[in-house]
Amino acid sequence: MRRKLVGLAATALLIAASAQPAAAQARGYIGFGAGVTLPLGSFKDEAKLGWLGQVLGGVTAKDGMWGGRIDGTYGRHSIKGLTGGVTGHDALIGFNADVVLTPGKSASKTRPYFLAGVGMYNFKATFSSGTTTGSGSSTKFAFNGGAGLNIHTSGQMAVYVEGRFVSVQTTGGSTNFIPFTVGLRWGGF
Repeated sequence: MRRKLVGLAATALLIAASAQPAAAQARGYIGFGAGVTLPLGSFKDEAKLGWLGQVLGGVTAKDGMWGGRIDGTYGRHSIKGLTGGVTGHDALIGFNADVVLTPGKSASKTRPYFLAGVGMYNFKATFSSGTTTGSGSSTKFAFNGGAGLNIHTSGQMAVYVEGRFVSVQTTGGSTNFIPFTVGLRWGGF
């Protein structure tokens, strides 16, 4: 029994001594951005071009090629075709978890990236006519995929530009849109 414990302790010490620091294995980053949301399909028939804000955080592997990212989005669209003094808008809050592929050399000043993943989106429509208001909301599963460009500006900062296709799986179909975002990102280089 004592030999087993000594062998186990020696193995643990070897593994600990050969392990690289976590900072050398992966690099984290954070960022925020803003942009426009282009409705597609039946959503385009109901909503006008909208705006959005985005916050994100992620991690990039040591070689800078593979990574993961989560982001949160808040956006808003005016609703089309309302008459008789009725106004309305929809607000969307979404969260995505994506796999990110960034080809090229990590020392490059400009690097493209591709992302795809899943998420959840909540749509809340609000209508008002004079002093009367009404609203309704629903939260649904979504998937997304897109591409972007990181432009390394200085130190650990970069400007990013991205577009992606988002499909929220609604009852009887899907709500599709393309968010175009420009933002700042710190870290991960």
